[in-house]
Amino acid sequence: MNSHIPTLLLREWMQHKRGWLIAAFAPPLLFLAMLPFGQVQGLPSEQRELVSVGMLLVSAGTVYAVSLLVALFQLPGLARRDAQDRSIEFWLSLPGRPSESVAATVLAHAWLAPLGGAVIGALFGLPIAISVVASEAGLGTAWAVHWGEVVSAALPLLARAFAGTVPLVLWLAPLVFTLMAASAWLKRLGTPLVLIGGGVAVTVLHKAYQIDWPLQALAGLSQRINHTLVNDPDSLMKALHSDVNLWTWALQDLGRTLAELASVQFVGWALVAAAGFALVVVKRGRGG
Repeated sequence: MNSHIPTLLLREWMQHKRGWLIAAFAPPLLFLAMLPFGQVQGLPSEQRELVSVGMLLVSAGTVYAVSLLVALFQLPGLARRDAQDRSIEFWLSLPGRPSESVAATVLAHAWLAPLGGAVIGALFGLPIAISVVASEAGLGTAWAVHWGEVVSAALPLLARAFAGTVPLVLWLAPLVFTLMAASAWLKRLGTPLVLIGGGVAVTVLHKAYQIDWPLQALAGLSQRINHTLVNDPDSLMKALHSDVNLWTWALQDLGRTLAELASVQFVGWALVAAAGFALVVVKRGRGG
C-alpha cells in the first residue's frame, strides 16, 4: 500500500513554511542585531573554547525550543483546521487515509519543523559565538580562539540532541494527541477543558483523597521528557572538562534515554497516545 505521507508533509510545508521560517530565523537574527547595542560582560577569560561550545549549543537549543513551543501551541487547533476552511472535503476525496493526514500533521509540526529550527540555530551558533567573544574581548581574542576545536566538540553534542528529538516526540505524543482529540471533538473548549479540568482533577485527587498516582504519572512523564535531549547533564559537564571522547559519551547518554522507552510507563503513555490518535482519525474520517 502506497504511503501519501511525503505528499502530505509537502502540503504542511507549503501552508506553514512562513511561520516555521520566522520561528527559526527570528531569535538568532534578533540577537545578532541587538548585540552591537548591548554590552557583554562576565564571560570567563579562560576556556573560551568551552564557553563558545556552550553558546553554540544554547543557540541551537533556543531556536529548537521556540519552534517546538510554536508547534505545540498550533497542533490542537490544527485538528479542526480542515473542517473550518472546508478543505477536509478535498482531502477526504484523495486516496490517502485520514490516519496519514493526522500522522503527517504531527510529524511535520512536532518533529521536522523544530528539528529544522535546531539545525538553523546551530548554524547561527558559530557566528553568534564569534560575535559575542569579539564584543566582550575584541577581534584579536576572537580570532585566537580555536574554532575548529569548538566545532569538533559541538558536533557530537548536537548529534546527541538531534537524535534525542525522536524520543522527545514519543514522550510528548500522549499530551499532543490528547489535546488534539479534545480540540477535534469539543472545538474551542477542548484544550482549556483538558488543561484546566485535568489540573483541577489531579489536584483534588491528591489533596482531598490522597490519590497520588495521576500526579506521579505526570511527574514521571515530565522527568522522561527532560531526559530526552540530555539524559545526564552532570556526566556531560564532567566529559566537557576531561579528555573523554564526546562521541562515546553521546552514544552512552543516548542509550540511557532509549532504555527508558523499554518501560511499563512508556507503554501506558503510548496507549494514551494511541487512543487520542484514534479519536482524531475518527473525527477526521467523519469530515469534522
